[in-house]
Amino acid sequence: MVTDSDLLNTLRDSRAFQILERSLDKRRLGHGILLNGENLRELELVAAHIAGTLLKSDAPLEHPDCFTCRPRGKSRQMTIGRKDEKTNGEWPQGTIRRLVADIAKTSNQGGNKVAILYEADRMNDPAANAFLKTLEEPPAGTTLFLLTTRPYDLLDTIRSRCLNFRIPAELETIGDSEWREWVQDYREWLGRLIAGPNKKSIPHIVLGAYGLNARFQNSLEAMTKEAWKATREQLPEHITSEEKDAMESGLSKGFRKQLFGEIEKATAQFARDIESLNSGQLPAEALHRATETLEKSAALMEINFNQVAALELFFLSSLKIWTSPR
Repeated sequence: MVTDSDLLNTLRDSRAFQILERSLDKRRLGHGILLNGENLRELELVAAHIAGTLLKSDAPLEHPDCFTCRPRGKSRQMTIGRKDEKTNGEWPQGTIRRLVADIAKTSNQGGNKVAILYEADRMNDPAANAFLKTLEEPPAGTTLFLLTTRPYDLLDTIRSRCLNFRIPAELETIGDSEWREWVQDYREWLGRLIAGPNKKSIPHIVLGAYGLNARFQNSLEAMTKEAWKATREQLPEHITSEEKDAMESGLSKGFRKQLFGEIEKATAQFARDIESLNSGQLPAEALHRATETLEKSAALMEINFNQVAALELFFLSSLKIWTSPR
């Protein structure tokens, strides 16, 4: 039987998990995190792991600043909650009103607060609308996790206010043969730079950069097209054309992040190879600058900067980085 620890270790290799941890390290996690996937156990493990880091606890679900809400009753719904004599004038446990009231209070231990909604798609309409208000203006230092295997059953306004991660997402390196060739050619291109350009190699270096850029765009388009075809067939009928356009764009952005992650890994491996060939002298400064430039290019794309131009910036910067004295 696969233990929770084994499963979590496997999930660590997923793109979504790595993005979450990187965002957490940079304190850019956001306040609303939507975790969706086929397996609730996986979603719960990831949410608990991130919550543990936020709360600095090995048992985050038992922490006084961690609040949870699950579907209840025969209907298996999350309800808004109602005060009555049985609850002594308090919002009943396991309701959205109680969750909202709990996270509105000052942190018990003076740090972060975490709320986890299990099977968030089970909120009925009053509960979802009540939760939406908190999602729009969450209390300071609070991170809200929504776990669901049915993300399109959530209100559109809730989905749009969360960072959406599919768990797991591409556990292994991209297996597409054309992309593998791209990575190999990229590493060879870096090798020409580190060797030092000359009259013979300069045309290959310059044309190689533009060729890599064009092939990147083609790979991204092909991956998005294939994934969108499969996703579109599973969408419910009520999804509008505008929502479909947004979903397709989201798929493309997701794959783009994954490809950029592959470039970052390939660059780091190239640097390690250089280290082994040069008596342990890792070109740390060059690697740092290359990674920083790649992140800058990715950030430009997030604000709708031209995708081709943003990647061109990375390649042109690499020309200087890997051919400069280190």
